Amino acid sequence: MKLSDIKKEKGVKCCAYGCSNKPAEKLGGLCYKHYQRQRRILDPVGVRYSQFKINALKRGKVFEITLDEFRHWCKITGYCIVKGRRGKAATIDRRCNVHGYFIWNIQLMTLSRNASKGSGFSGDNFECPF
Repeated sequence: MKLSDIKKEKGVKCCAYGCSNKPAEKLGGLCYKHYQRQRRILDPVGVRYSQFKINALKRGKVFEITLDEFRHWCKITGYCIVKGRRGKAATIDRRCNVHGYFIWNIQLMTLSRNASKGSGFSGDNFECPF
């Protein structure tokens, strides 16, 4: 019997190797940290969508993008492949900052360009549909 199976039966520690955290309920014997790590491997687009939606709602922005739309958008733009926090890293930007997050209002942009854009309109030949 594997060590992870023994830990899972007892339900005292996380099933991940070397982890002594308490397992969370309904996460298959894993602690939250290792469950999220496993999710990022199995479905990176779904995890990015969840983080994207939570952050938008925390900031009080309207969020009207479905998971299927986001998967299609990521496939077209290649967004979920590139990640990071440096200037050349890809970010999701709202074309028109007056409106919330809609599939027609998002674009892929580098972090440095997004930061320099500020809170005004971008000059990317986009007319804001008021």
